[in-house]
Amino acid sequence: MKIDKNIFRENFILFLVFLSLFTIGLSFYKDFGISIDENYHRESGKLYYSYIKSFFIGSNIQESVTLNDVKIAVSDLAFRQPAIFDVFAEFIIDFIDNPTIQQVFFTRHFLNFLIFLFSCFFFYLILRKRFKKNFYAYLGLILLFFSPRIFGESFYNNKDIIFLSISIIFIFFALRFFEKKSYLNAFYFGLFSGLAFDIRVMAILYIFGAYLIFFLQYLDDKRFLVKNLKYLILSLITTILSIYIFWPYLWFDPINNIFNFLFMLKSNIPDVQNLYFGEYYLSKNTPWHYNIIWIIITIPTVVTFFSILGLYFLLKNIIKNIFQLDNKNHKFWKSNSTMFDYYFIICVLIILISNLIFAVNYDGWRQTYFLYPFLVILSISGLSILMSKFNEIRLKYLIFFLIFLEISFSIFWIFKNHPHQYIYFNPIFKNITLNKFQLDYWGISNRSSLEYILKKEKKDKIKVATVSFTLLEDSLRVLDETGRNKISIVHNLKEADYVVDNYRKKWDKIDNFNLLKTNFKKIHNLIIDGNIISTIYKRM
Repeated sequence: MKIDKNIFRENFILFLVFLSLFTIGLSFYKDFGISIDENYHRESGKLYYSYIKSFFIGSNIQESVTLNDVKIAVSDLAFRQPAIFDVFAEFIIDFIDNPTIQQVFFTRHFLNFLIFLFSCFFFYLILRKRFKKNFYAYLGLILLFFSPRIFGESFYNNKDIIFLSISIIFIFFALRFFEKKSYLNAFYFGLFSGLAFDIRVMAILYIFGAYLIFFLQYLDDKRFLVKNLKYLILSLITTILSIYIFWPYLWFDPINNIFNFLFMLKSNIPDVQNLYFGEYYLSKNTPWHYNIIWIIITIPTVVTFFSILGLYFLLKNIIKNIFQLDNKNHKFWKSNSTMFDYYFIICVLIILISNLIFAVNYDGWRQTYFLYPFLVILSISGLSILMSKFNEIRLKYLIFFLIFLEISFSIFWIFKNHPHQYIYFNPIFKNITLNKFQLDYWGISNRSSLEYILKKEKKDKIKVATVSFTLLEDSLRVLDETGRNKISIVHNLKEADYVVDNYRKKWDKIDNFNLLKTNFKKIHNLIIDGNIISTIYKRM
């Protein structure tokens, strides 16, 4: 059988690219701290995995969990959260013989990254499908993977990055379903609709966007429903079943529990303090521009500029098309590429508008990370349209050179400031953002602080306290056994040998907080890109 050399070369290059990205992840995954949410996610996954295992294998296993145990556990809000990633992680961890707590979280971080990398492959396929050029597909892939905050959090953010990843896979199968209605495409569309909804309810925004595309397809072809109703019904049934299957909290009372969860979202909004432009805002009272500003100051300028350009060009074409609705032979699109553009624009507008009206904002813009792939797609659209309008080759080379410079800077910044990529701010806005925005909101730097103390202190037992919101107990879990045994976390400055402050403001001050000024001296600042993200004090 004759092998097409061009196809072989393209696939080989693709393999080398993803092998390189995989190697980077393999080199980095053990270096990060733990976020304040990770342990309760792990406990949730452990509960439901033990229940599944007990159900299928029997109650004679170690850590057997019954349905009654689960019903008692869900009185705690944490156990009502979707836990599909956490259950999957526990399944993998179960193959490790007597894992240490450090191994458990390293495994979770590696799996988190692998899911993100897997979604990057689908993102490449989306870009190839839309733009038909490898250059733009690889450029978009790089802008996604090497955006510093997205890259760093791809290892430990088991909510927002997992949601971003599943969102990308959903988009791919949605585009396939738009192109061709079939039972298989309907099944995948429904499967990832349910999975995405389970991870974050906000998935309803781009799922709704997909059904708007179906509606426009119906307006273009009145026989659309006759020909495709069976596929749409299958996708809807698959969505409902997927929501139920992948959300353990729904298993024993699906109708009541989903309404209880939605009520919980509305009534149990975390009232978190956020540093924004030098002032503290409660999460329920952030300014309307909170997310927009956070996005602009923390993503590459290339994505910001060209996504605005892409939004302008595509909206202009769509509005022009809508004004021609009265034409007898009007069609919303004449190609699949234009249909995809409609979907991207619809999703971006729905997400932005809903965010302005309904969002509760805290911890930067991480709850809206799933918007970023859409912005990258819009930026590639803006760039490709702009290039088609230019005839001057030197101007094109200049634009590509500037893009190359920014990507190179982002990659350099990632490696230089590893593992603190969560601190990244676009250098253009450095003077505006310095010490005026929330930095280590998840306590990732606490691991670095504890490791610094271990290097400096030779005592067999070290008592450490924090004056910040994030707990030090979380970071102990990724230290080696020797480090964990040496450090004792205390909650009273009278007892502490060292104090750590990562500047995440705490509601209530620790006992004997006043001793920080009189009994301790500052011995170390962790400074990343000019920002002090953590300070260590030692008893005098």
